[in-house]
Amino acid sequence: MSHGKIASVALFALSVTLLAAPPAEKKTPTFDVKDIKVTVSGPHVHGNLAVFLIHSKDQDTREFITLDQGLDKKLVTVSEKAQEQVGELLIENSSDRYLFLQEGDRVKGGKQDRIIITSLVIPPKSGKLPLPTFCCEEGRWTLGSQGKDFGNAENTILAPQSVRLRSKTIANRGGQGEVWKEVADQKKMSNEKLGVANTNSSLNETLDSKQVKKICADCNKVMDGLLAKHPDALGVAIAVNGKIEEINLYPNSGVLKSIFPRLVQSYALQAHLNKDQLKGKPAPAVASAAVEKFMSGKEKQKRFEGINADNGIRIREMDSELECVTAFKGQAVHRQWLNKPAVPEPPKGGKK
Repeated sequence: MSHGKIASVALFALSVTLLAAPPAEKKTPTFDVKDIKVTVSGPHVHGNLAVFLIHSKDQDTREFITLDQGLDKKLVTVSEKAQEQVGELLIENSSDRYLFLQEGDRVKGGKQDRIIITSLVIPPKSGKLPLPTFCCEEGRWTLGSQGKDFGNAENTILAPQSVRLRSKTIANRGGQGEVWKEVADQKKMSNEKLGVANTNSSLNETLDSKQVKKICADCNKVMDGLLAKHPDALGVAIAVNGKIEEINLYPNSGVLKSIFPRLVQSYALQAHLNKDQLKGKPAPAVASAAVEKFMSGKEKQKRFEGINADNGIRIREMDSELECVTAFKGQAVHRQWLNKPAVPEPPKGGKK
């Protein structure tokens, strides 16, 4: 299918407050990040799941590996700190390539299974660096067979969108408890609708189940080979039940190729769990114009956060979307839009 009209996606200048805070008299660093022009093609449909590709000639020339690749090849290590903390692990990239971490990446082991709460880049030969995480396994706080080390989950799809969204937006409000609640809800729904075992508190039990693996495999049969036909694609937009849920723009086609199956298959699960909302009817068609509209929402508020000395993020609240940009050493490396569910207003006149 031919690409849609060209749209300019502005990766705006970012101001980021670093966790390793500079002296108060210094100004917050400003990152000048250039615009890129993109085109949209698709959709590629699998049931009530629709996928669009986002294309650009403007791509980062650096080579990246992803977390699942690095752990499999023993090029990346993730471990508990000497004094263990739920919200922070240690990561070391011993490869000669940049390591791209996707928010929603999951690791299994240590004293609790964790998810990565924000996208960031770890440089080559990094030494040990702190890694911000949330727990996706309530209750356990004992070392397993791997000791303090972590490895890939059996099924490496990303955490569901609802869990990732809680990790990203509730971190400074409800915190870890909100993430656990969303994990519990996902496990309960998967148990009721798919018959997935629900014997412990770990999200990995659900996502590693044979039922979820089959959903992922069925999706892969349809989507496998798609990127080989579109080597200029560096981004993906995903719709479920006729509604855009998420858009990601990556540094280059190589990063997209590595993350695409794990991201799309996580949405295949979401689509399967929510197909009853259609009441037996086919999902409404989605046009590429909806993707462009989703990327151009009106800003309501924004905030800047530091991750470490190299990485910072800007989060913008839109009317119905959340836009997050990660910058590594002053260059935008990941731009993401997430559909945010409506939050009910607190009752008026009630007790706080």
